[in-house]
Amino acid sequence: MALKSWLNAHRHESWLRHSLAATQRVYAFARDRSAKADLPAIAGGWPMRCVPQPAPRPISRREVGEVRRAFRGQSTSFFDGEAVHELETLLAQRFGTRHALACSSGTAALHTALMAVGVGPGDEVIVPALTYVATALAALHTSAEVRLAEPDPRTWNIDPGSIRAAITPRTKAIIPVHMGGVACDMDAIMAIAQERDLFVIEDAAHAHGATWRLGCFSFGSPKTITTGEGGAILTDDPELARQARIAMNLGECTPEGVPSMELEDFRPEERLDYVRVGWNYRMSVAQAALGVGQLKRFDGIRDARARAGRIYRERLAEIPGVRVQDVALEADPVYYTFPIEVEEGASLTRNELLRGLERERIDYRLWSNLPLNRYPIFGDHGEFPIANRLCLSMIGLRTDPALGPREHHEVADALARLLRWGATRT
Repeated sequence: MALKSWLNAHRHESWLRHSLAATQRVYAFARDRSAKADLPAIAGGWPMRCVPQPAPRPISRREVGEVRRAFRGQSTSFFDGEAVHELETLLAQRFGTRHALACSSGTAALHTALMAVGVGPGDEVIVPALTYVATALAALHTSAEVRLAEPDPRTWNIDPGSIRAAITPRTKAIIPVHMGGVACDMDAIMAIAQERDLFVIEDAAHAHGATWRLGCFSFGSPKTITTGEGGAILTDDPELARQARIAMNLGECTPEGVPSMELEDFRPEERLDYVRVGWNYRMSVAQAALGVGQLKRFDGIRDARARAGRIYRERLAEIPGVRVQDVALEADPVYYTFPIEVEEGASLTRNELLRGLERERIDYRLWSNLPLNRYPIFGDHGEFPIANRLCLSMIGLRTDPALGPREHHEVADALARLLRWGATRT
């Protein structure tokens, strides 16, 4: 009976999605033939959509099945279940690293990575001024100081020249962030790091891809891979992996320095040492099971996001007043969202466009409302005009697989229509 009820519920959901899609197609046909077809909803025209865009649906039947499998075995923690171990194995295989460590969040992954490389009081960590606050908070959690660097005005990723200018004798690590899913200029960043003997910890929260030395993922709900919350550390260095295992599990290890999380069998009479102040950053079995399901269908998720990026890049290049992120020819973006910049001098401001998109029933994402130098907790770093400009002018367009090509084209059509109308205002 439970299975029958579940099937009926999902059959109804599928029918509803198809019904809404068919209704939207009929609505679009009527709208495009209306006398007000060129007017956006904010000016009295028909909205681009008769219903809001479908909500993100990151969890499929595969993930639900993995969670049930984990709980049927009565697995509840890292130490008595296989889900976390399976997730770590799949992550290492997928992204080509020797070690993968599943954590409770992306912030926990960054903090653990910084502890693993020995960042502490008196050290400085360079982070971009244009990033989510968690990147810099991870450095503060180690009692290190934050040094900010400007983004590149074309790629919106951290500018290697600004990194070089921010380095002092106390600098110990750099955290580049792959904004939106477009990779930083890692060749230039690595050259600086090797020249100055600095650690590089990639914040790949937006870009689940290859890493160097230490890379940190976030599996928050809008990310390419999601476990609701959660994160991971990837590295090829066994010593860094060992230090990270100890740091993320309360500083706990055997007298020989083996992290307790790596013990296959632990006898009660054996002693454990606590060699540092560690944190409890272990991932739960429920999170890990969701992640296993996500990785088993990762190719489809990634392909859908890449397709969205191609559509947006092609369509938005035609629209005056909108600029897309520069991407190197050899880069292969994994779009967490598709970022655009509303250019100075566009017929509508960023905030006017946001209000217009809301009236068109089109969803969007905002990144950081302020650059990090504007938050007092990070100290006085002076002005960062590029980061400040981008915070006030950027919009993130959805790329999740719940949207298909039709919805992506509707977003581009809505932006074009709004900006055309803006240009006619006197």
